[in-house]
Amino acid sequence: MSSSSYKYLYLNFLFLHLTILVTGNLQQPYLPLDNIALDCGSTLPSSVNNRNWTADISSEVALLDQDSGSIKSTANEAPYDTARVSRSKFTYTFPVKTAGPKFVRLHFYPGSYPGFNRSKASFSVTTGRYTFLSNFSGVHYTDPHGDTSYAREFILNVEDERKNLSITFTPSPHVAGAYAFINGIEIVSMPTSLYYTAGEMKDVGKGFNPDPLQKQTALEMMYRVNVGGGEITPPDDTGMFRKWLSDVDYLTDARPSAFQSNDTIELQYNNDTRYAAPDVLYRTARTMGPKNGTDVIYRTAEYNMTWEFPVHFTFTYLVRLHFCQFIPTILRNADLAFKIYIANQTAEQYADIIYWAGGYGIPIYKDYSVMMDARGNEEVQNLSIALHPIQSNKALDAMLNGVEIFKLSNLDNLSGPNPGAYDSPTSTPPSATSSKPNSRRRTATIFAAAVSGLVVVSVLFFLIFRRRVLKFKEWVSGGGTSKLSPAFSSSTKSMKTQSSSDLFSTGSELVVNSRILEMATTSCSDEQSFQSSESEKMMSSGAVFSEIMNSKGR
Repeated sequence: MSSSSYKYLYLNFLFLHLTILVTGNLQQPYLPLDNIALDCGSTLPSSVNNRNWTADISSEVALLDQDSGSIKSTANEAPYDTARVSRSKFTYTFPVKTAGPKFVRLHFYPGSYPGFNRSKASFSVTTGRYTFLSNFSGVHYTDPHGDTSYAREFILNVEDERKNLSITFTPSPHVAGAYAFINGIEIVSMPTSLYYTAGEMKDVGKGFNPDPLQKQTALEMMYRVNVGGGEITPPDDTGMFRKWLSDVDYLTDARPSAFQSNDTIELQYNNDTRYAAPDVLYRTARTMGPKNGTDVIYRTAEYNMTWEFPVHFTFTYLVRLHFCQFIPTILRNADLAFKIYIANQTAEQYADIIYWAGGYGIPIYKDYSVMMDARGNEEVQNLSIALHPIQSNKALDAMLNGVEIFKLSNLDNLSGPNPGAYDSPTSTPPSATSSKPNSRRRTATIFAAAVSGLVVVSVLFFLIFRRRVLKFKEWVSGGGTSKLSPAFSSSTKSMKTQSSSDLFSTGSELVVNSRILEMATTSCSDEQSFQSSESEKMMSSGAVFSEIMNSKGR
């Protein structure tokens, strides 16, 4: 064989090898066995952003309680342009193909529907033993931001041998004229180990949790963020139609921080991370930024790069942090390390991405559970994530690629209150201090009410005292015992009657002087009694007011 033939074969082999090397690690989209997108109330199928929506009237999905009506909304895009609305309970039953974990996404357009008072929208959403929502209306999440539509995403494990998933919408029984509505429902299967993983989950503040996330636990997605990058739309996800938001609105301390990206690196996925997040998320990150605005890549300023996410208290949250070390100068263990704090508690004393992942350009995630305890009357608290640099071989820096935060079911319940301070993670992102203005307003209200109460009590005290002084003067100037006020006479009746009759026998002057002395003593005694009584009333009023404010806060 000639040398040119050898060269030709060698080039072909090299090309084939490079093709396998490159395409072998390309992130292929996940193909969900169950991929249902139901356009509730619609009679015709539609397609939006390469997502096909099926009309519920002509679908295989069973709808119980045919009294629910199909109504056209003012929206102009599926699934929000139609709705299923009812004043009685109705249920959708989905014939899923396989058991296992599923995404359940509920789409709401809390607009005005003909024949229904918008303020009466109040209902619960349940599936099996799980309660997703209660006393829900949707307006609490859209109106404060001027949004029109809203979505909630849940995760649960379908265990039914019949492989059916039923979702029930029940109007609130305590609200007269209440109704339930739904615009769209998605049911999407996922890899069995995507969230119900067999890997370790660290319990922040307590160490490692020996048990992984149990399949009996339902989840609600609270936040899904692409750190250092832009929004990732559902069609650009890994086949499961997840939406990833930019981290800009949640970042509270980044002075100045820097965006990092690497579009040329060949990412090396494993079975755990192949579908964990889109490829673009692991190619972008946020680091702590250059020192003093210069072109030095790694800053030496010591501060915590911090994000804050408003959440409901009394729930445990799963926090998943995504990492991928792609900075060309960080190639080995201990080249870059940092501390991680979650909810103001130490989650990691020494975080080394290269060490965790096993190399450069390898995506990885870490799971943490954290309990958000009650704090006063606040319904919403900020769950913080903070990174602090550690002096390492190559840098004094920290980096993060992505964040996911999930609420874990508590006694099969995921529902929380509908406070005005709580913001939607799928509409306009909330500010990191969204719960603070309400606290200040509550404090101002309590102070103003307390001052008003003090003024009222003071005026009341003055009027009563003035009245008693006038009565006393009137008695001295010519009145007898018949002109004593009932308040004075009743307070000394049992102790003074015999003494008074004895005094009248000793002479008119002694009677007058003794009566004056008696009146002054009685007045003093009554005044002390009055002050004590009013003090008790003020304390009682304060307790009642506090209870009222607490109930309002709740």
